[in-house]
Amino acid sequence: MASGRLLLLRNWLKSATLLIALLGTACAGMPSAASTPIPPGQARIWFYRVWDPSESLNLTNIDVNGVYFGSVASGGAFYRDVPAGIYHIAPQNRYRDFDQDTNVAVVPGQQVYIKILDLSSWANAVSGGSWQLHRDAWYARLIPPQVAQTEIANPFLVPRPSA
Repeated sequence: MASGRLLLLRNWLKSATLLIALLGTACAGMPSAASTPIPPGQARIWFYRVWDPSESLNLTNIDVNGVYFGSVASGGAFYRDVPAGIYHIAPQNRYRDFDQDTNVAVVPGQQVYIKILDLSSWANAVSGGSWQLHRDAWYARLIPPQVAQTEIANPFLVPRPSA
């Protein structure tokens, strides 16, 4: 009987330790944008994708003003510091749909967040693709900073590798 209680106590302690470790990892998240100051006269454009294993796991290539700017993976995020101005953001797509691109105007010191969404079901329907063939259809959306920062920092939405 005492060994049963001891085993139960050990399992409870292991579970509590695991829960504390998971909570510590969840709080760590991604470094905040405030940790790296924006250079004077520059603005910061963030690109991110929320982890969604039911959609494409391919990289999304992004063009800004017609030039390749970077790639973002499912569950990934990156930023670029740019001069103030107007930017046309277009994920590279084989099949074009309306409203896949977005335009943003930024001023010095400003941060904007572009969420990349995948609507592969649309591309598959347009291309006549079979179930075995997968086509990507990327959409760029300007997201309010409060929403984007929460999505980027949440390790359940944007998983991080363990260190």
